[in-house]
Amino acid sequence: MGIGNKLRQRRQELNLSRNQLAEKIHVTPSAIANYENGFSYPKPDILIALIHALEVDANYFYQDYLVQSKIRTLYGRELTSDEMETVAEYKMLTESSKRLARALIHEEFSRTHVSEWLEFPCIQPGVRMLHSGFLPNEATLKIRIKRKNVIEGTDYCFQIQVDRYQPVFRKNDILALQKKPARHNEIGIFCLNDVYYIRSLYHVGNLRRLRALNVMEPDIEVLSSDDFVCIGRILGKVYGTCELIDLSKNKMTRFQSTPQ
Repeated sequence: MGIGNKLRQRRQELNLSRNQLAEKIHVTPSAIANYENGFSYPKPDILIALIHALEVDANYFYQDYLVQSKIRTLYGRELTSDEMETVAEYKMLTESSKRLARALIHEEFSRTHVSEWLEFPCIQPGVRMLHSGFLPNEATLKIRIKRKNVIEGTDYCFQIQVDRYQPVFRKNDILALQKKPARHNEIGIFCLNDVYYIRSLYHVGNLRRLRALNVMEPDIEVLSSDDFVCIGRILGKVYGTCELIDLSKNKMTRFQSTPQ
């Protein structure tokens, strides 16, 4: 419910006409009509006068906005009017009816949503190290990808967090990885002496180097004495709609990735 509708509702609850309310806050009745119909918005001093005249606090006018803002932060969008009406009706059900409603929703979700989407573990970089190295983020993440956009062979995913891999990868790109070692000239995620790198592997004979994707970064030579392992080869970038879920915070972020 917008500010105009809340203003009208409270005015009517107090049995005030538009003329009476206008007189209380020293504006014209037509100004009150414009506020209620959404044609104009009260200036800060008028809004304060309305709060006093209607005997409410600021939360009365803004609580819907604040609730939608929190919903938008958690789920990436606001609720539609139909969704808000459904939530309101759900809150008025008995506990047994709520359990039945949740069971029906879960069953329908499993029937339609799960078949359309696939879930994979997802890794994000944590602490930054030298030469675009990093330590993995310890947050428990998973990602939902539309089945039609999943790259064949994907075992898990990785989200780029910085623009240090251009022009190959960009910030926020989702990479699909397979749990197989990268071969010569293939790009992978490598762990070298407990530091992780996204690089291409140069491996000829006994010579191994991790080649930077960004020309500004130097290559890294891998010595025989180094603790070195490839944790996965990169199959490519994931495109389309994705849902990144932080299980530790119960937070979901939806985003769209399109080819450049």
